[in-house]
Amino acid sequence: MTSDHFHMPMQLPPRSSFELKGTKANIAYRLTLVLTALLTVSPLALAQPPDRPDRPFRNERRARWANLSEDERSRLRAAHHKAMEDPAVQAARERLRQARREFREIMRPALLRADPSIQPILDKLRAERGDHR
Repeated sequence: MTSDHFHMPMQLPPRSSFELKGTKANIAYRLTLVLTALLTVSPLALAQPPDRPDRPFRNERRARWANLSEDERSRLRAAHHKAMEDPAVQAARERLRQARREFREIMRPALLRADPSIQPILDKLRAERGDHR
């Protein structure tokens, strides 16, 4: 055997340029990870929760009422009470209640067909609502 068998046919690049390439790749990789994480979390971080998520329409109504003077509010309240005595309004309100009841009766089984595992969640909501409806 000659000493040519032990000779390395390839020379490694100088150490400083090898480390520089590795460092650039490392920085690019880490920057990609950080940007991906930020883009994933940013919608959650930028979202603003409503004042009361359980009653968004009630909050809007309160905001509109806040723009009225006390006199305007009392006049509107009195007109509302008088209008509620109208038989046509009472009949319409009863139809609205019935439509909501029918909607819930159709929606619940549809929800359970879509995902049967939500049964405990629906039971919990029904218990919190109580029997007042």
